[in-house]
Amino acid sequence: MTKKLFQFKQIILLLIVNVMYSQTTINYKLSMPEPQSHIYEVEAQFDNLPKKLKKFNFSLPVWRSGRYVVFDFAGDLLTMSVSDSKGKLLKWEKTDKTTWSVELNSSTSINIKYKIFANEFNARTKGLNSDHGFVDPSAIFIYAEEYKSLPLTLIVTPFKNWHVTTGLVEIEKNKFTAPNYDYFTDCPLEIGTQKDFTFMAEGKEHKISIFGEANYNFDTLKKDFSTLISYNKNFWGKLPYDNYTFMFHITPTAGGATEHINSTILGERAANFAKRDIYISSVLGTVSHEYFHTWNVKQLRPKAIAPYDFLKENYTKELWISEGTTSYYDDLILVRTKFKTAKSYTDDIATKVRNDRRRPGNLNQSLSESSFDAWIKFWKSSFHSYNFQSDYYEKGANVSLLLDLEIRKITNNSHSLDNVMKSMFEKFPLEKGGFTVDDFQKNIENLTDHSFILFFENYIHGTKPLPWEEILNNVGLVISVKDSLKEIDPGFTVVDQNGKAIVRNVIINSSAMSAGLDIQDEVIALNGERVNAKEIIEKITSMNPLTTIKITVFREDRIKEISFQPNYQTTPTYVVAKVKAPTSLQQKTYESWLNATW
Repeated sequence: MTKKLFQFKQIILLLIVNVMYSQTTINYKLSMPEPQSHIYEVEAQFDNLPKKLKKFNFSLPVWRSGRYVVFDFAGDLLTMSVSDSKGKLLKWEKTDKTTWSVELNSSTSINIKYKIFANEFNARTKGLNSDHGFVDPSAIFIYAEEYKSLPLTLIVTPFKNWHVTTGLVEIEKNKFTAPNYDYFTDCPLEIGTQKDFTFMAEGKEHKISIFGEANYNFDTLKKDFSTLISYNKNFWGKLPYDNYTFMFHITPTAGGATEHINSTILGERAANFAKRDIYISSVLGTVSHEYFHTWNVKQLRPKAIAPYDFLKENYTKELWISEGTTSYYDDLILVRTKFKTAKSYTDDIATKVRNDRRRPGNLNQSLSESSFDAWIKFWKSSFHSYNFQSDYYEKGANVSLLLDLEIRKITNNSHSLDNVMKSMFEKFPLEKGGFTVDDFQKNIENLTDHSFILFFENYIHGTKPLPWEEILNNVGLVISVKDSLKEIDPGFTVVDQNGKAIVRNVIINSSAMSAGLDIQDEVIALNGERVNAKEIIEKITSMNPLTTIKITVFREDRIKEISFQPNYQTTPTYVVAKVKAPTSLQQKTYESWLNATW
């Protein structure tokens, strides 16, 4: 479908729906006259409302798609006024934390004007400063539940010479349209002096939009992204969009990414573009993940978010599929497309096994529970998150890997998780609603003609340790323990946050926990010497286990000294290698799985 034909169909749809709904129209305006204030000015115009309507209720979402946690965007709303078509102010009141009610007084048109504070670029919700603006529409634009399915328009007035980049259809200069509110919220906007590069891939227009500076090469980006686009098109069978935009925020503190219906917003640091290996793992790895989401979660959705309910938590047990399975494929696709070697991938499995077995939370919380509780646990890290919670991203990816290899063995390599995902995409199109874990399990069983009840009971709804050794043998891989079993275990992990070494996890029953080390402590010295995040763990693991270590930390702007003797590591380091004499099935399965020769 050409862009002009798509725009024509959108306009026809707009006219048809307007007639069906008594000509009710919805038009938004967005401006940013003083971007340094971090304030957006918004107008929402609802015209031709039903004449008998006495009150008009509208709301602002409490969360955005792609991140399952309550943000409460209404907390950033600064001022509001509501008037009729003649400019007369209408009386309104707030009925709950994110909903308002207006007395119409026989008016059939209302104009809602408000200002909203925006300074959350790294949360990828809403941001505005003197350099640029970013908008996830769910964080900015109010809506009325009764008219959520209606088409709408948006007029943006950029600051000075800024321009707009978005997945929305542009029908006039800076005037955009969307078929409904849910689609609208899935099309973020970048507003500024970002650099836009357009290219064609698989017959569709794609755009790379970059805010910030880095040593990137557009021809390289175009070539690499096109490879991923082609692979996914062949994997899923089609591209479910008419155009697609890769948006980048390149800043010193950037990180993370969010998928959308025909775009993604990715935060990267300039250093991630400097070396090819870092670029592949950091930039292409993130692109691979978010682009796979174009199908898995944006089209193939859990039933609980099809459609979205933006006013409350949407509880679902399927996030381990939406996020975990995507996390499995993001790196696997890089191997299949030759960005990474099969050897590097299987080497990494050894680390996955160790991390899986080291995390106490994997024995305390199931994958389905981790998914369901994302709203109250996963995005709200606490002292014992690592010890008592699983991770629907990481463990979800691990289970997806094992599930893939088990399907391949049972079907003599005639089927795989690839077939399952494509079949689910075909059986549960976006317009027909979402799927459940039971639907996923039944689909696997129908394809394989084999029961997966125990697999799901043990590893998805239960907390039984994952059978790595048994299932990796399906592709001729064996796990062994390194010779040096006696390793020092620091008992905690650290992460680099803006150049600071911040304690991320403290492992239960460790010497570090007994000594009082806490998450969010900033480590500033080890045995009196300044250290960065990477050096801390390296130095501790190289010490004699009888050595008492002294860690100096900042906690609530006060210096604390914490001393302890580290434990021995109870979870060994593993090595994954090929068997010396694979069976024909092991070799065949390995090669089709990784798209690599044995």
